[in-house]
Amino acid sequence: MLKTLLPLAFAVTTGAAFAADAPKKAPADKPATAEKGEAGRDWSKIDTNKDGLVSPEEMEKFLADNPGPLKK
Repeated sequence: MLKTLLPLAFAVTTGAAFAADAPKKAPADKPATAEKGEAGRDWSKIDTNKDGLVSPEEMEKFLADNPGPLKK
């Protein structure tokens, strides 16, 4: 059992050390949006106030106005 745990412990500790040295990604000023032609969801129909975020109220209204297909 020690032969199994020792390599696992080594892998975990060295992985954490490398992760700490990884370059940090700067936070984006604006929320990420799908570029034209890129696969993704079109949230603009739900984001009625165009602030780049979908609030719970906006989502509830969209779901009430656009019910999905009925399950059989």
